[in-house]
Amino acid sequence: MRVRGLLVVAIAGLLVAGLAGRPAGRERRLMSEIVGRIRKADYAGDRKALASLAGEMAPYSEKGALASRARYWRGFALWRRALNGFNETDSDPKDLQRDLMAAIRDFTEAAKDPRLAGDAKSAAAACSWNLLYLNREDAELRQGYLKEGVRLIEEAKKAAPDNPRVLWVVGGGEWYVPVERGGGQAKAIETYERGLALARKQKGSATDPLQPSWGEPELHMNIAWSDLNRATPDLAAAESNARAALAIVPSWHYVKDILLPQILEAKAKAGAGASGTAPSAVAPAANPRRTASASDFDFLEGKWDVVYNNSAPGIPPNIPGSWVGTKQTDGRILYDEFRLFAPNRETGFLCATFRVFDYLHQRWDMRYVGLMIPGPGEGERRVANWAELAAWREGSTIRVDQKAAAFWLRITYYDIAKDRFRWKADVSNDGGKTWTADQIRIEAKRAS
Repeated sequence: MRVRGLLVVAIAGLLVAGLAGRPAGRERRLMSEIVGRIRKADYAGDRKALASLAGEMAPYSEKGALASRARYWRGFALWRRALNGFNETDSDPKDLQRDLMAAIRDFTEAAKDPRLAGDAKSAAAACSWNLLYLNREDAELRQGYLKEGVRLIEEAKKAAPDNPRVLWVVGGGEWYVPVERGGGQAKAIETYERGLALARKQKGSATDPLQPSWGEPELHMNIAWSDLNRATPDLAAAESNARAALAIVPSWHYVKDILLPQILEAKAKAGAGASGTAPSAVAPAANPRRTASASDFDFLEGKWDVVYNNSAPGIPPNIPGSWVGTKQTDGRILYDEFRLFAPNRETGFLCATFRVFDYLHQRWDMRYVGLMIPGPGEGERRVANWAELAAWREGSTIRVDQKAAAFWLRITYYDIAKDRFRWKADVSNDGGKTWTADQIRIEAKRAS
């Protein structure tokens, strides 16, 4: 039997009388328990439980210091009830519309609290765009929901520009905006990746369980969906991000039972197999999606200050370093040196890359060599670890595959500008059988 809005009202009515006089500390504890159950029901795709939990949260939303948070989480439960409904073939569109409109009302009230403005307004924007989809045959309603969503997301970005949950919604909007208007698939993925980096940076910083802090697995999920559905799918990256989301939330119904099987099916059809093994590298000239030009790495010329992060165990965070790129041999070779500094500012890691563009075959021929890696204690090991690289452009990003024996990297240069760029890499230590998504990240800013 379908759960209707009357159930929410009925539960709220039964609970409201019992809340009178409850101490604030107990109220916070009870609300926190409900929030935890809402998050669990969302990941489980349990729409009946989400309706019930919205009703349990309703009495706390009437007044008091925690009312704005109660409004946010009641709206969140109804929003996610609708989103999960989109994945069910027998969902009633009118039921989804009621949930979304009720969620917008709650988010609108919650947004009056400055601490929730970015989260609540971006969530309301997402609901407006969901309503746009439900009313896509009605031109007037469709246009109204579009404009309202744009207004809300702009206000959310202004209120919280570095909020990963805001960027989760921003990227979803950018996906459907033409490239010439500042959107597009590559732009959306860049936004998701920026949100993911922020979510990781902020992880563990939230001290109030009633304050929204979700985002990291959701961003992995959206990147996985995007890599599957982009014009030129990257199925290996899609699988890597889906599995990264499941590593955080193993029981996530949508990712485990819907999205990941879709990715594996697409890989099987493409001949990559469903085992998770990455397909063999294909020369850029033989793969129509891998386009390259001689100017792809021009941005790298000059001196850069970098911050290096590697999620592998035992590696400290935020290691400083430098990256210097120079054109040599009549400008035909771009040679760059990358080094990381030990605490005493001496070089602790050093490598170099030779990048040559093959005009005849219209592709990059590149070689990397690791020259110095940390040794036991304060020592160093001087090595000559060579690797081959293939590079190509995907929208506004540059992709690089690097292979040396069983150690493989899937590298992406993104957010490229005159004074900055970002670099990330998925890492495989078994020749591409398994991957750790975004294990290495580098932030580069042009040195003054």
